[in-house]
Amino acid sequence: MIGQEFAGYTLTRRLANGGMTHLYVAVDREQHRVVLRRLKPDFLKDRRIRNSFLHGAEILSRLHHPNIVRLIKAGLFHDEPFMALEFVEAKNMKDLIQTKSPLLYLNVLTMFRQMAAAINHVHLMGYWHLDFKPENLIVREDGLVVLVDFDLALERSSKPVKLSPLPGTPAYLPPESLTRNIVDDQTDIFSFGVTCYEILTGRKPFEGVTPEDVKRNQIDPNVRPMRLSLHNIKIPLPLETLLFKCLAKRPEERYPSISLVTRDLETMV
Repeated sequence: MIGQEFAGYTLTRRLANGGMTHLYVAVDREQHRVVLRRLKPDFLKDRRIRNSFLHGAEILSRLHHPNIVRLIKAGLFHDEPFMALEFVEAKNMKDLIQTKSPLLYLNVLTMFRQMAAAINHVHLMGYWHLDFKPENLIVREDGLVVLVDFDLALERSSKPVKLSPLPGTPAYLPPESLTRNIVDDQTDIFSFGVTCYEILTGRKPFEGVTPEDVKRNQIDPNVRPMRLSLHNIKIPLPLETLLFKCLAKRPEERYPSISLVTRDLETMV
C-alpha cells in the first residue's frame, strides 16, 4: 500500500485509522504533503456511508477557519471516495487525554476558546457538526486545535431535527438526543461540554460500568457530574460553572448558542 499512486498522490505512510476510514500521509507531484482519507473496504459498497462521506467533504469545502481542517480535494478515484486534507503535524486529542500529555494543560482556556470558535464558525456557516469529541480534534505542538471529520455534519435548521439512525457517539450526546432522537445547536454545545470535562479530568462527566449505565446516567436529571474541583482544586469556579451549563440535562438550562459560550470564555483569565 505504501508507495501506491492514488488520485494523483503517492502514499508515504499510514496514520491512525478513523472509525470507517484509513488515513495516509501522501505527497502530490510537487511533493507537498496532504492527509489522504479513504473509506475502509468494508464500507465502500454502503451507499449511505459513501454519501455521508462525500456530503461531509462538500460541507468542509465551504468552511474556512484556522481551527477547522482545510479540504484540498475530494471526489471519486476508480469509484472509490477520497478526500485530500491539509497536512497538520499534530496529535489526536484522545491520545493526549489518555497519556495525560502536558500539552493539554499549558493553556487550557486558549484551547477551549479555539474549540468553541470552531463550532461557532460551523454554526454561522449553516451547519451542525454532530460528532464533536476528542477523536475528532487534533492539537499541534504550538497549541493550535483543529476540528476534523465532518461525515455526520448536517445543514443547520431553526428547529430541532429528528434523525434515525441517530448520528454521533452516545457518550457525547445530550439527553434529548438519546430519548427523542433530536439534534440542534445544543447537540454540539453538550458535546463540547463533555469534551472539555474529559480534557480537564481524564473522565467523562457521566460514567457507568456498561454503555447502558452511561446512557441512563446521561438521561437521569438527578445525576450530576462530579465537581471539577474534586478532580483538580486549581480549576476555577467560573470555568466549572460554564461547563456545567453546557452539560445541563434540560435544554432550557443549557447555553442556547455556542456564541454565548465563546463570549463567556473570553471573559476568563
